[in-house]
Amino acid sequence: MAPPLRIVIVSFVDDNFGDNLIRISFQGLLHVALENHGLTSDDFELVPMPLKSVDADLIAGADAVFFAGGGLFGLSYLDFFTHLEQIVDITDNHGIPVVFSSMGLNNMGAENGSVDAIRGIVSRRSVKAVAVRENLPLFRELVTGLPFEVRQVADPAVWTKYLYGMTDVVPDGSLGINVVRGGLFAANDRAWGLTAEMTYLSEVMEIAEAAGQNTQLYTNGSLDDNNTLRFFAREKKVPVDQVILPQTTREVIEAIASRSAIASIRMHSSIIAYSFGIPSIALEWNDKLPHFYEAIGHPERVIPFGEWSGERSVEALRRAGSAPEADPGYRDYLMSTYDYIHEAVGTHVLKDRSLVGAPRHDFDGVADALVRRSHLIDEDENDLRFKMGKAERAYLGRFITIRSHEKKISELTRGSAERDQRISGLLQDSAALRDKLEEQRAQIRRQKRELDMRLTTRVARRLRRLLSGSAASEKKSAQRDENTDSDPIR
Repeated sequence: MAPPLRIVIVSFVDDNFGDNLIRISFQGLLHVALENHGLTSDDFELVPMPLKSVDADLIAGADAVFFAGGGLFGLSYLDFFTHLEQIVDITDNHGIPVVFSSMGLNNMGAENGSVDAIRGIVSRRSVKAVAVRENLPLFRELVTGLPFEVRQVADPAVWTKYLYGMTDVVPDGSLGINVVRGGLFAANDRAWGLTAEMTYLSEVMEIAEAAGQNTQLYTNGSLDDNNTLRFFAREKKVPVDQVILPQTTREVIEAIASRSAIASIRMHSSIIAYSFGIPSIALEWNDKLPHFYEAIGHPERVIPFGEWSGERSVEALRRAGSAPEADPGYRDYLMSTYDYIHEAVGTHVLKDRSLVGAPRHDFDGVADALVRRSHLIDEDENDLRFKMGKAERAYLGRFITIRSHEKKISELTRGSAERDQRISGLLQDSAALRDKLEEQRAQIRRQKRELDMRLTTRVARRLRRLLSGSAASEKKSAQRDENTDSDPIR
């Protein structure tokens, strides 16, 4: 009996739960595809691996490696390329097939280094298939000479409604308003900060509520996004029952699923809304958004940068019309991802293990299979653990920063105390010198007085002597004159 197939699923893991939903959705579709090929759950093992926590032993022991999707091929400040190269190095060395599915380009053509990196990665001999999520013409233009045809497929999260078995959710008439961290825009070269975002959110709320529509503010779960919403709610005095702060992927989905319209910012708010047939609009802060809305046939629902306002967004929602689910091509768009996964499994993983002639599921077959296994999705603990770890690391970072600042303050205080002590010593020395100087001045005055007195005494004595000598001389002269006058001879 052959051992179970081990398939490693690589994805970017974050507390922005849209990224986690990519892997959860892909894993569900891959599971259905393997069973569609005739395998049972005992015949395979699906093992998730975070992109930035590469486990060389896990990869080396795999029968195949699938990349679940997301913006890993795009120009990003998140440093994806190093990890992609590390993984394909291992698969090359061990002859393990690699399949890239639903890869986002995210401004791929903006910098030549990213193009060179991706071209080198997908050209490796272990890479057997590549499908991109958007902008296939650009990818084909920039990456040439591959031994297979690159396809464009949907993000796997378009299946969210069925993946979570939430097919009977009834819209409640409210407008969901997506909130993100202010720094998201600057990180994507959009000069639009937190103050501008808060103004926008206020405008959307005021316009919607003036028209009698209830609003619900929510995030995609990111720690920074949640704190931004907390700050906004406090500053604008938003009632608690209008604020949703998701802590898991499931809570993000629940925050969107029952809304009647979505004013979105993050990509997967739009994708989840689309899955549930909820009309949505988005702000164009990254080129992946216009590509998604173009793919679903509604490019007019993306608000270009420079035109962002509450009035513009609400008006776009009013013109949205029927739910996306009713659009022609909805089922075909969802099936593009499943068909690609099913084919890649049969061609590059199972080969002779696939049941020959097993019919591929149609849309209803995939949807039903996903709904049947929806009770198996149990990601809440993983989400909470990741988020708690991120919060602890953020707290540790701030703790280290505070300790560093305290150390600097202590050093400055100690230096200041030493300077104060030196200054105090100098002041004491100065005071002592002043006292000594004053004493010397007093001594000089005393000596001067003494000298003056001595000089006066000497002068007086001299004068007395002179006067005394003059008087004696005059007396003697007078006596001589007197004697002369009385001399008879004369």
